This record gives sequence, C-alpha cells and structure tokens, in this order.
Amino acid sequence: MSEQYRGNTKAIVLDDDADTRFAISRILGKCGCEVVEAESVEEVVAIVETQAIDIVFSDMRIPGAPGGEELLDIKQDLKLDIELVLMSCAMDADARARLMNKGAFDCVQKPFFKDTCEFILRNFHEPLKKSA
Repeated sequence: MSEQYRGNTKAIVLDDDADTRFAISRILGKCGCEVVEAESVEEVVAIVETQAIDIVFSDMRIPGAPGGEELLDIKQDLKLDIELVLMSCAMDADARARLMNKGAFDCVQKPFFKDTCEFILRNFHEPLKKSA
C-alpha cells in the first residue's frame, strides 16, 4: 500500500468476537489505518459522533443485537459521514448486490487478508486522488 494512505484513514472494526476484531484491526493497522474497535452498533454510533471516522468494517450479524445491515440503515437515517464495509462468513453474490444497492461501500467474505483490505482502502481513496 502506498505511503500516502498511512495515518490518513481512521477505521472502526465492529464484531462481537474479540479475536476477530483483533485480527481485522491488526490487518488494517498494517495497511496504515488508525483503528478503533467496537462491540456494538450503539458503540459505533457514539464513536462516530465524537471522532472523525472514515470507514467502518462491520460484521453483518451480532447475536441478539443490531449488526451491519442495521448500521447501514442508521447511517442513512442519521446521515453519518462514513463508509461501511460489511463482513460475513456467508456473503454471497445476491447479498452483496443487495447491500451495495442499499449503500454499503463494499461487502466481503470472512476470513479475508491484507490484500483485500489494501484493495478496499485503495478504492476508498481513489476519489481523493482524482480530485487532488
């Protein structure tokens, strides 16, 4: 990943599993992101309301609580200025198309690796490169 992205992207990782949050946070950190971890949609909203966050990597399903798709609805309702990458172990083409049409920035199948994060972040920064 180009050095121009290092330190410029602030991300939240939302997942109910601490090990998964840690692993994805570590990957994003290696891609140059400053990362905050969250366990709930409510925590993400509270962080976004108090910090400048660029992108959220959110699990689709949080047992017994709102997850990524609900966060997508909240983002639209509250007009939050963030992009959402939705993650799932069961992300198929139909779900991806539906969620992308609903406003997700990207949708990925878990597990994924650094090259996937680099690709997503490159696409995230592409509009900035064009306007610079």
